[in-house]
Amino acid sequence: MTAHLTDPTDSVGPAAVGSAGELCGRADALCRAAAPHLPPGAPVAAVLAAVRLRLAEPGLRIAVGGRMNAGKSTLVNALLGRRLAATGATECTTLVAWFRGGVQNRLEVRRTDGRRYHVPGRPGGGIPRDVTLLGSTREEIEEIVVETAGGQDPHRPWTLVDTPGMDTLSGLDGIALRALGAADALLYVMPHPGAGDAEALEALRRQADDRMTALNVVGVLSRIDELGDGTGDPWPRARRVAATYTARLTGLLSGVVPVAGLLAQTALGEEFTEADAALLGRLATAPRADLDQALYSPQEFLRWPDGPLDAPGRARVLDLLGCHGISAAVDAVPTLAAPGARPLLAALRAASGVDALLDEIRERFVAAADRLRAAAALGLVDEAARTALGDEALAPAARRALDDLRAGVAALRRHPLLRQTELAPALADLAAGRLRLSAPDTEALLRLATGTTTAACLGLPEPAPGTTAAPSAHAARTAAEAAARWRQLEPGPSRVLQRHARTARELCEELYFRAAAAP
Repeated sequence: MTAHLTDPTDSVGPAAVGSAGELCGRADALCRAAAPHLPPGAPVAAVLAAVRLRLAEPGLRIAVGGRMNAGKSTLVNALLGRRLAATGATECTTLVAWFRGGVQNRLEVRRTDGRRYHVPGRPGGGIPRDVTLLGSTREEIEEIVVETAGGQDPHRPWTLVDTPGMDTLSGLDGIALRALGAADALLYVMPHPGAGDAEALEALRRQADDRMTALNVVGVLSRIDELGDGTGDPWPRARRVAATYTARLTGLLSGVVPVAGLLAQTALGEEFTEADAALLGRLATAPRADLDQALYSPQEFLRWPDGPLDAPGRARVLDLLGCHGISAAVDAVPTLAAPGARPLLAALRAASGVDALLDEIRERFVAAADRLRAAAALGLVDEAARTALGDEALAPAARRALDDLRAGVAALRRHPLLRQTELAPALADLAAGRLRLSAPDTEALLRLATGTTTAACLGLPEPAPGTTAAPSAHAARTAAEAAARWRQLEPGPSRVLQRHARTARELCEELYFRAAAAP
């Protein structure tokens, strides 16, 4: 893991961790205690300062990645609720781009030589398609930060980073890898899943030092309307494909969620108007057979000479929704309780499937934010301290501070939620076929590695809202039974199984001792 930290939020200071969580707070305290004893300007001091800045941020950093022309930027726009990332029929993302709330629409260009400067954002904010408008060549730019007026949206407590398609770079270059290394989680976008995505995810995991596994990766099946022959209701097939690739990519990601990306971008965005709703209302008056024939392809729709919309109107709704989205909108029009843009957008949002993805982000990423951020921070701190201790000229006080820092890191890593990160290699070996488990043991390993609560880790039901948690004695008994099962697997036929079974057993024992000690 590189010690370089991409920092898209310079305005955040290191003084307070705020609502970052218990684990991040304890990691920050370790850095704060060591900092006064380190030589000013030393690399380890710089790493600790950067880590504290990162821990002080209010939310997660989520990277959006995938192969070339996968629909990444369309998904970014949907999650931002604004069309800020450049999209098109070809790969538009050639730069690493961070998106954050600010006081005005502008772009910060960060060059590879360390220089930074601002350029005006395009009307409405976002990235221009023409990179020359940024004032530097593609090769001279490290990354760009897109600021939008309005500040951080409390309903979207994350910072997004859009990364170039992997095919455009024959993998990922150092700049893109640093961005992924600075992210806490990844949305991997797949328009048409296949063997290439398994290879790409495996390569990404290796290049990111095993940090990207089912612990913090969710797959997104984009462009569901293009599955099969592109006709009829795409959702039954999309759900089958998502389930198939969730199973095939076990260990590399926690699940695959189907989303109609363009429909989601418009449904959650700000561009759709009452005039657009009126255009779709007029389309709904056309004979359905004629409309279906026109929607066979974008070209057919744009050439539709005797339809109810003129050429500009057809181009407008096609840009907003695509053929599948137009069909979904026309289906929704007669079901609305009242005409207008607001109820139609609500129907389009439901038809896009984006709410299932937002739920997955909240359950897999936001709920685990404290663990994900603390684990990344401790890895950086421990590596920097270990390297600094190799300097024979280090002053005794600094050496004691770094020894104490590493001891504190080791103690904090024994927390069960951080012990989960030690199962990342197990997930990687499971995905690569090096670790072979029965179906029940595979499910148990995935629960143990990705659960955000003790109940989730042990496969126990979560308490209903407003009720108390399950009795600690029940959790302790379940944890003890799980530890016993992993202990049975420890003398297994392969060293890979032995190593990972031991880690799983130790985590279950940690859960047992904590549950047994609970009142």
